[in-house]
Amino acid sequence: MTEAEGPLAASTLSSETAIAPGTAHAPAPDASRRGSGRRWLIIGGIALVFVVIIGYVLGGAAAAGGPVARADSALHTAVSHNNDIVDSFSNDPFKGIDLTSDNPDIAAAKAAVATDKQKVVKWQAMVSSDRAALQNVRPELKRSVFTLPEQGTLDRHRQRVDAALSALSTAQKGIDMYTKEFAFVDPFLDAMAGFEAIGKAGTANDIAGVKAQLPGTGASMQKAIDLAQPPAVPAELAPALKGIQQVLTDLQRLVTAVEANDAAAAQKAGTALEADAAILDKYDWTAAETATKALFQPLIDAYNRDMKIAAGN
Repeated sequence: MTEAEGPLAASTLSSETAIAPGTAHAPAPDASRRGSGRRWLIIGGIALVFVVIIGYVLGGAAAAGGPVARADSALHTAVSHNNDIVDSFSNDPFKGIDLTSDNPDIAAAKAAVATDKQKVVKWQAMVSSDRAALQNVRPELKRSVFTLPEQGTLDRHRQRVDAALSALSTAQKGIDMYTKEFAFVDPFLDAMAGFEAIGKAGTANDIAGVKAQLPGTGASMQKAIDLAQPPAVPAELAPALKGIQQVLTDLQRLVTAVEANDAAAAQKAGTALEADAAILDKYDWTAAETATKALFQPLIDAYNRDMKIAAGN
């Protein structure tokens, strides 16, 4: 090659390999791989976030599922006892006491009270069992980070559980009052049975028989008066109880006068007994029943209101 050919060839080579102005540079192989890696990293990060969110939601549902199921079970049982508990509020231990007739059936009244006692035992078992189940599940219905997605469901169930517990508290108040009423009714009916025996002995002119019944009858009557505490035992009964106790006092005076052959004292005691009977005849024995209904009506209303919420209505 000549000296002239050398520069020309170099110039030609340079023009062939030169890049025209405005033409983009082709990406280098390493840069392309780095860009692709970043895209997949971003996509993977987004996917991971979705997985975490889905796992959080599913985990929250799983964490809340157990308490909700247990709350549903406890609520279902409590609501299923609703009819029995409502019936308990219409129970009236005084309904078997009818002293307006000439021959009150004390034995029948005692049998009716015994039946009512068995019912109250049944109601108490229901209330105690339902309350324990609801109290056990309630702490599980609290807020937590893990159950946040299901917090609405947990809140609703907790409100229902609270309503059911309130209803059961009301039912317990009713049962407590019944228990106090029964405590009064038992000695009261014993006293009435004593009066029944006194009446039979008096009809037979059996002064000894009358005298024999007075101590036990008086003790039962005093016990009944001591236990006749409002509101469980209506205050409306107080005048009748005092009147009955006065009858016992005047009967004792009559027996003492007869045994002493004291005609004047016997006549005075007899007159007093007639006055006692007149007072008792004027007493409205339905007053106690009316007062009992008025006492329990607010409890009935509160129980029904709370139990409606507990049932999810």
